[in-house]
Amino acid sequence: MATTPFPANLRDVHTVAWNVFLDPDQVYSLFMGFRPERMEEKWFIYSEGPDLSGKLKVHFHRSWTGHKIAELFVLIDLKGEGAGKIVGIKWNGSEQTNGMDEEEAKYMISTTCAWVLGVNFEEATI
Repeated sequence: MATTPFPANLRDVHTVAWNVFLDPDQVYSLFMGFRPERMEEKWFIYSEGPDLSGKLKVHFHRSWTGHKIAELFVLIDLKGEGAGKIVGIKWNGSEQTNGMDEEEAKYMISTTCAWVLGVNFEEATI
């Protein structure tokens, strides 16, 4: 799928910590991502990793435009049963997303994960 990176203007790209526990099934769903097959499936989600230390990056793009909307930073317990934790989120706060702020970004990615991947977050902190 055609995708574009975050905006070049670094003032439009924001990163904050996020503390969300994930069970092994949720980690697996984020790892597997989502490739849309129909126009109404509005998201393209794919992962990068995990690396040897358990770091996984999950990318969220709008399927129609290819615009990068967000990335989740996940740490996976590779020595246990595969549970993990979202430790951060990076998002596009440009005019492409109407200047989306932190609360809006977390809400959008939470609801997208629930709707598209069946992953409902139990948030420790927002």
